[in-house]
Amino acid sequence: MATGSSAAGRRALITGGGAGIGAVTARLLIERGWRVALLDRDGTAAERTAAALGAGKARAYQGDVTDIASVETALDDMVKAWGGIDDLVNNAGTWDHAPLLELSVERWKKVFDVNFFAPIEISNAAVRRMGKGSAIVNVSSVLGQVSAPTRGPYCVSKAALISLTKMQAIEWAERGIRVNAIAPGYIMNEPVKALIAAGSFDTASIDRRTPMGRFGSEQEAAEGIAFLLAPDRASYVTGHTLEVNGGWTAYGFV
Repeated sequence: MATGSSAAGRRALITGGGAGIGAVTARLLIERGWRVALLDRDGTAAERTAAALGAGKARAYQGDVTDIASVETALDDMVKAWGGIDDLVNNAGTWDHAPLLELSVERWKKVFDVNFFAPIEISNAAVRRMGKGSAIVNVSSVLGQVSAPTRGPYCVSKAALISLTKMQAIEWAERGIRVNAIAPGYIMNEPVKALIAAGSFDTASIDRRTPMGRFGSEQEAAEGIAFLLAPDRASYVTGHTLEVNGGWTAYGFV
């Protein structure tokens, strides 16, 4: 995909940008003309990724998405350095695996704080600094559309994020701000690779269940995010959840 002229000079903040889909998205956006700020709880990872992306093109911030004060500080510094913010990617996420009867409300809250309440606060903070033509992408999951045993807090929080996306889209359309979500399926990333190396992940079962017969890549997820942000390619797309799952949700058989 060629760089659109309308992407040149755009400024994006990516939460969880130090590694994984966030870091790959940052690289892709910079290749297409954006400047990108990376917010990550692991400040070292954010700094390492920003340094690899190039001086002047990327900035790194250490911050926890559940601490809105640290996010506000990053946003203020970004605006001071670059004059504003055009795009936001709510990518940071967490999970907790256990049967429902073993999950306390406190454990549910910890997942929702990161996966749902943080995107609410961060989006609000960003929108107050955004102008017409800005865009937000919330990173949900295929498990926000279907459920899986022992993954209650993750599934429900990601489903709530899809609903939030629709609400943000309809309320902020009058501001000229588009809001969409992406729902990746099973993505081959470093945590999955570690589980495979430890012999604790059955990739063959995922391959069989996925119509396209394989895991997705971080690059493929990032391409979806970049499309939804691009003002010259998704200018009339808002309130939409883009499925990047190899046909997982379209397939009705086990």
